[in-house]
Amino acid sequence: MKTALITGVSGYLGSHVAKALKKAGWKVVGLDIQHTINPYIDIFYLCNISDAVSLDELFTRVKFDTVFHFAGLIEVGSSVKNPAGYWKTNAGGTINLLDIMKRHKVENILYSSTAGLYETNNILLNEECPLNPHNNPYAGSKYAAEIAIKQSGLNYQIFRYFNLAGADPDGEFGENHFPETHLIPRIFQNLNNFTIYGNDYDTMDGTCVRDYVHVSDVAEAHVLAAENLRNLTINLGTGIGYSVKEIVNLVEFVTGTRVNFTFGEKRDGDPSQLVADISLAKEHLQFLPNHNIISIILTAYEWHEKQERGNIV
Repeated sequence: MKTALITGVSGYLGSHVAKALKKAGWKVVGLDIQHTINPYIDIFYLCNISDAVSLDELFTRVKFDTVFHFAGLIEVGSSVKNPAGYWKTNAGGTINLLDIMKRHKVENILYSSTAGLYETNNILLNEECPLNPHNNPYAGSKYAAEIAIKQSGLNYQIFRYFNLAGADPDGEFGENHFPETHLIPRIFQNLNNFTIYGNDYDTMDGTCVRDYVHVSDVAEAHVLAAENLRNLTINLGTGIGYSVKEIVNLVEFVTGTRVNFTFGEKRDGDPSQLVADISLAKEHLQFLPNHNIISIILTAYEWHEKQERGNIV
């Protein structure tokens, strides 16, 4: 049985990957700064990736085959306000983790990077498209971590996610950030007073266009990649873009509920369009998303409703 370490295991993606790995026969060790109740984690450690002493103790106690590195700060707007914190956690924390891995001869790492590194473009973005890590401190810190991993001498797979969305179809896990800044759950939380940030982008309806990929599909891609790391950077998306206004319309269609919205100011650092070319993922992982945008919205809505019922009870 292989043993995985998932950093950021309490988070949105970490929870889903823990489930996917456990179902694939892995032993799952989770690390996070927040506790979690997750039946697919065999051992949980409360630890910060920047804490070298605690990390070294963990790697001394447990022999890992592969590290799934998801721990980090993820919000563009927040990174503009707190650039040093993003660099310390996303770049510095990753370098600390790599140092510990090398010391303990753990040779395999999968890393969650971001499509936010790309220059905004009206074409499908492949892995060779121009990057702009100066977009914002979030993008810069993630790019620095990518470079550190590539030059570490470890076996790696770097995934540039487009917009993770949806929830576990079994209803066990979903998207639950605080504060919530991601589009689809934010719509559900604000059906009567939803704000669309900007309506004069260079897109068909003036609102941002994004590629939404189901979190369970992304989790399965990690399981596939872990069996054969290729030292590649690969996009994970669907290849289909939807504007914010289109997503609002689809939420109304799927839920039968009207969304009352207004337009607000653009957010700092938001590119107008990011849509993936997933040819490389198809070629090397046979990656074909199982969930379309309707499934993404429906599973997210069911998760949201489950949480609302739980809060009422």
